[in-house]
Amino acid sequence: MNSYGIDYQDILEDKILHAFLENFESLQSFYAHDPRDPDVWHQMVEAVQSRKHLPPREDLAPIIEEQNKRYGADSAVLSNVRSLAEEDTFVIATGQQTGLLTGPLYTIFKAITAVKLANSISEKIGIRTIPIFWMAADDHDFAEINSVNVCRTDGEPISFELKSDESNDRKSASNLKLGPGIGPLLEQFEKILPDTEYRQHTIDILNRICTSETSFPDAFAQLMTVLFQGQGLIIVDPTDPALKPHIRRVFEREICNPLASTQSVLRTSKNLRKAGFEPQVSRLPNAVNMFLYNSGQRNAMFYKDGYFTNRDASLSFSEQDLLRLLETAPERFTHNVITRPLVQDTLFPTLTYVGGPSEIAYYGQLGEVYNQFELPFPIIYPRASHTLVSGTTKRILDKHNLRLSHFTHGIDTVIDQSLRKQMPSEITSGLRAAQQNLETQYKNLKKHIIAIDPGLDRIVDSSERKATFALGNLEEKTLRALKKTDSVNQTQIKRVEYQVFPNKKLQERVVNIWQYIGQYGFGLMKTLFNSTDESDFRHRITPL
Repeated sequence: MNSYGIDYQDILEDKILHAFLENFESLQSFYAHDPRDPDVWHQMVEAVQSRKHLPPREDLAPIIEEQNKRYGADSAVLSNVRSLAEEDTFVIATGQQTGLLTGPLYTIFKAITAVKLANSISEKIGIRTIPIFWMAADDHDFAEINSVNVCRTDGEPISFELKSDESNDRKSASNLKLGPGIGPLLEQFEKILPDTEYRQHTIDILNRICTSETSFPDAFAQLMTVLFQGQGLIIVDPTDPALKPHIRRVFEREICNPLASTQSVLRTSKNLRKAGFEPQVSRLPNAVNMFLYNSGQRNAMFYKDGYFTNRDASLSFSEQDLLRLLETAPERFTHNVITRPLVQDTLFPTLTYVGGPSEIAYYGQLGEVYNQFELPFPIIYPRASHTLVSGTTKRILDKHNLRLSHFTHGIDTVIDQSLRKQMPSEITSGLRAAQQNLETQYKNLKKHIIAIDPGLDRIVDSSERKATFALGNLEEKTLRALKKTDSVNQTQIKRVEYQVFPNKKLQERVVNIWQYIGQYGFGLMKTLFNSTDESDFRHRITPL
């Protein structure tokens, strides 16, 4: 089986995504560029070159080089990093939280898209474009990064959660180590992997990189570096203190114009609703779009009566207080979901951001904010999307004539429909005849009864409903009896559901890449690169 594409409408309900892909004109006022427009890349290059504030290329390159050397980067990565200092180099950016063992599969698909798109654009328009992966190492939601999921071949998916002995409240991932729990977790992970020729090598890599003293971002970056060896993917840690002076301008503007960016987001959100779309990101009217570190904790900031405070008002600063702090300790400031793209694009000559459905949606709220910060709005580019299908899974799908849409829309209904087709014709025809006869008899009966007493019509209708219900109940009980005798096929279908639609979600949102590396080796990465068509904005069914 070759990899093939299916439309998102068949598997995913997402109004903004569908409009973005199929009816871009309806969203034209919220996105500056249609990613399908072949002329858009030249336009974006010109916009980046004419920026009022140019990216700090020469200062940036050595900082990013030092980061990537620490992660074990190869010559392809270092060559790309050094090219950042050149005026004719541009960036294809993507990013994600620093999830345990790199998190769900879609993280890998984002990076693959960025790499392939960078190569493609370089070739098409004759400039050097390089792929950058922005680690969301500032994120403080520990519950979103501390688990890894595996799809078993003989049962429901299993989640391994990394416990922590310390309080992680409001601490960013950059300050969190994997801790002593990582050893037992990897032992559990190893036990559930199939016994293949690749299993031990996979576990050796994980054990070498993921130690108790390794931070979440460092483990993430090193594992990504291993997976993308030879592809030139640059990893960026925005929490690096050396980068902070170069993004000070973003926070200065946010401090000197408090709530301006929030008001812009709220206005655009209102316009999105008028256009029939629900905004992805909500903001309180008094929210400032930055965080401030205090005693190791990341505090969201708010503005009221001339002062900046945190949520419980235990911190309070005037504008001058914050500006002085920004001058002396810029490392204490960090972005939120609104200013993250602005920080990224202040640092880098960004042409495009490769994102998933949620990111595509929230970028649609940022056009006016980009104008305020005097930055060109990037091309928003959909990431690749895959469901990986083993040979065994494919055979069962073919046997039962099943598609991914059957699982995303409810496989139990499909099973019931299949079983009804298997029901002996004598039963189905008998039930159908009984129902038709019931309707005919009651219609005739009602005519004669209400001739005697019109007030009895409700009783006749009630009696018919009860008889109809009894027939339906008989059919359902027969169906349940069939299920008992058809347990083998149902077990097969449920096992396939666990593989392609685990936890009632798209596989890419649940399962981790290292499960597949342990089963298929690093040849899997070549398979994913070959089956990804960065110009085809559809979900792909990809054989293993």
